[in-house]
Amino acid sequence: MKTIIRKFLLHSLLILCGPSLLSADAPPVFPLKLSENRRHLVDQRGVPFLYQADTAWIIFLKLTEVEAKEYIARRKEQGFTALQVMLTGFLGMTNRAGELPFAGIPPEQDFTQPNERFFAHVDRVVGEAQQQGMLLAIAPAWSGCCGEGWAGKEKDGSPKPMNKNRAEKSLDLGRWLGQRYGKFNNVMWILGGDIDPDNARAEIGALGLGLKDTAPRQLITYHASSSHSSTDVWPADERWLDVSMVYTYFRGFNKAWNKNQPDVYEVSHAEFEKIPVRPFFLGESTYEGEHDAWGSALQARKQAYWCVLAGGCGHAYGSPNWNFPNNWREILELPGAISLRHLRSLLESRPWWKLLPDARNVVTVEGRGTFATNDYAVTALANDGSFALSYLPTRRTLTIDLAKLSGERIVASWFNPRTGEATRLGEFTGKIRRDFDPPSNGDWVLALDNASQKFPAPGLTKGTNGSVRHHGLPPL
Repeated sequence: MKTIIRKFLLHSLLILCGPSLLSADAPPVFPLKLSENRRHLVDQRGVPFLYQADTAWIIFLKLTEVEAKEYIARRKEQGFTALQVMLTGFLGMTNRAGELPFAGIPPEQDFTQPNERFFAHVDRVVGEAQQQGMLLAIAPAWSGCCGEGWAGKEKDGSPKPMNKNRAEKSLDLGRWLGQRYGKFNNVMWILGGDIDPDNARAEIGALGLGLKDTAPRQLITYHASSSHSSTDVWPADERWLDVSMVYTYFRGFNKAWNKNQPDVYEVSHAEFEKIPVRPFFLGESTYEGEHDAWGSALQARKQAYWCVLAGGCGHAYGSPNWNFPNNWREILELPGAISLRHLRSLLESRPWWKLLPDARNVVTVEGRGTFATNDYAVTALANDGSFALSYLPTRRTLTIDLAKLSGERIVASWFNPRTGEATRLGEFTGKIRRDFDPPSNGDWVLALDNASQKFPAPGLTKGTNGSVRHHGLPPL
């Protein structure tokens, strides 16, 4: 009876206080599902889940179980909530024990003959991630942009394994994976892999249907070519497609197959407007530590803020640890990765899931910069007008129409996305347009709050003893 009473009281408290009550300190209760408005992801309690992923693509193949445990723990400490990983790696790859995922010498990989020793190692790593409360977004058979994947044709024109196995065996593989990994609540799936599906559309679709048939609670998305999203390349009514992934670099980036790369906020604004509505996240963009000067900590922050303030439910960060070089522990500590902890702190100090993109410039009326450039400021406003956030890649003056926010008094603060520090500017009254200038050079976030909401300082929560900590995050 006491247990029933406690559950009743907790449920009543949640109804009164809303999902933010548990979002900070309690680990997510997997599996994830779509929110009622289909704009973001929530856990089994209905608590919004910020998708902040690291692209640890080859972790199953390159790391031992002990090393993988260490890696997952460090990324969790840094504020990441998910890892994007390949189940079977690139075609022909073995894991650290020398095991291939299926029977047969490549490319004769038979989807109906999985190698138990290979998948037993995967099981242990997935279980470790579940124990640590880390979501794994798993690509079962990476299609590949550049000849390295499982789909399409070899240079001599012969079919690659997915095409050779055809739709029937791809369906069987999806069902087998769903049966085996359906017991893990911390799994979602990424079909495709850096390419549009036309080189194996029937096979990929069958794989998705097999997964959905046997693991219906696990969400599925699709990783298309850069500058394309999942919903660009699959029909709106595709039964297995739950979540959309956007993927692009930025205008002027010339190292992708498509030299005309829109900026992240452009594709995010477009994805937000699509019907039917699906939650979406940035699945890939520029990797820190790669692409010469483009792979900067600043660029890593830009693309993350651009997506979440343009309607996305999260983003993925990339580094050379996609392939786990020998110095992967050093790469774990790159400054861009560390600074993204502050993005999560900022968002979780507010009901971030209420944010709507200010794509028509009604909140920020001047100072955004030139659209379709790599130096554009984006703004999002809560659907009840209770707060707004603007991200500025570089210093400039923003002109804000305070009439778009609710309340008679507006609290303004500058939030430093490099350090997580907030500087309160004060309260402003009057529904007028007002200019805001950052305190110094660098990228900044302007936080505007309805004073009656009594939000904490951006990115920080005050404890009952007066102490201040990063919202919902463990100490580094």
